[in-house]
Amino acid sequence: MSSSLVIIDKAPYGHENALGGIYIAIASLDRDIEADVLLMGEGVYAALKNQSGEKTIGYPSVSELIYSLFPNGTLFAHLDSIIQRGIKYEDLVEITELIDNKTLYNLSKSKKHIIKI
Repeated sequence: MSSSLVIIDKAPYGHENALGGIYIAIASLDRDIEADVLLMGEGVYAALKNQSGEKTIGYPSVSELIYSLFPNGTLFAHLDSIIQRGIKYEDLVEITELIDNKTLYNLSKSKKHIIKI
C-alpha cells in the first residue's frame, strides 16, 4: 500500500498550508492511501484545542478538521517544536502523538511519499 507523510510547518491561520495539508491527508485516506500528518515549527499551533477561527477571522477551525484524520491517519507533533513554543501536551487535541527526532527520522524513512506543505 502507498503511504505518505504530510509535513506542515506554517501557522494554521494566515497561510493555507495547514488546511491544505490536512485536506490532502483526508483525500488520501479516502482513496485508501495511508496518510499521516506531521506538525512541526509554527505548524504545531494547528493542534491546539478550542480554536475559534470561524468566529474570529472567518476561517474553518483547523483543530476540528484534524479529527477527520482519526482513526485511519495519525497526527504527529514534533516534540522539540512544542517545547520551544511553551505549549503543554494537555493543550493539544487528544489525537496528537508527540514524536522526538529519532522517531521522526524513522517515520520519514518508512513512508513512500513525503509532502511538505
